[in-house]
Amino acid sequence: MNSAPKARPRSVRGYIEELERTKEGRPEQVKEGLEAYLDLWKRAVANGVVLEDDDVETALEKVEKKGGLYAAVGE
Repeated sequence: MNSAPKARPRSVRGYIEELERTKEGRPEQVKEGLEAYLDLWKRAVANGVVLEDDDVETALEKVEKKGGLYAAVGE
């Protein structure tokens, strides 16, 4: 029996913050890709598709119901 505490699901806010930190020290092309991906997530939050406090799994389900991240932000 595993008695270790279950890890708390990461929130969308935490996921975005983590991705922001991963840009440091990356090649410019990778930074640009991460910035584009981050922009999509931030727009999904701004548009109310997902909430910053949603866990990532829930947010991904919401995005999937909209037809993907691009569709969720209206692209």
